[in-house]
Amino acid sequence: MDPQQETTPKVAETTKRRKSYTAASDFDLNDLAVNIAQQWGQNPQITLLWTQSTHLGEAAQQFGVIMGERHSAGSQRTPVTATLAKLDKKINQHLDYLKTYLKDKFGKESYMDYFGQFGIVKTGRNYIFPTDRNRRKASLQQAVAALQAHNFEGKTYGIAFWQEILTQYEQLLSTSVSADSNVAGLVSAKNQYRAQILKTLNALIYAIKANYPDDYQSVMRAWGFQKEKY
Repeated sequence: MDPQQETTPKVAETTKRRKSYTAASDFDLNDLAVNIAQQWGQNPQITLLWTQSTHLGEAAQQFGVIMGERHSAGSQRTPVTATLAKLDKKINQHLDYLKTYLKDKFGKESYMDYFGQFGIVKTGRNYIFPTDRNRRKASLQQAVAALQAHNFEGKTYGIAFWQEILTQYEQLLSTSVSADSNVAGLVSAKNQYRAQILKTLNALIYAIKANYPDDYQSVMRAWGFQKEKY
């Protein structure tokens, strides 16, 4: 089968998710930590040697701030992902034009020999640009260089067209990498505060049980605890 006639597979697009970038349980935990810190401050007879109510309150505040930043970062990443998906689709749709140019220039019997030079790779039964985005960027760079080397100027989908595609792809990919790095840092910081909060809440539960052995459950409810372990 002539590869030019094959259907070019689409790059998988990111599934749209209609949910928060932060788990609801994290928001619930933040609300609980804020409330417990206030209750603890009003009950100084409950003590922990390694921390105090103000530290829990500060951790809860920072936890909330980082969750907001994480949500904002995720929201900013979404349009970049969507634009990249659209650009991938455009690249796939216009690859056949490039194959046609190669066939016209090098002939039906020889044009496939030049695919590698133009960054086109065989995947299954198809000849495409790689679906991995870093490899795809490298292939687009190869294509532009080869188009220049073989003087594909003046073509509707020649040097100028693919150079513009490459420029957009490089910019979007760079932005997405920076965004992912930022999100990873926020997630790491969020998890650290989450662990600190959970450690303190569980220690307070033990302290309340130790100080109120007969009615600790009612005391816990008064503080806002809804379960005996977090």
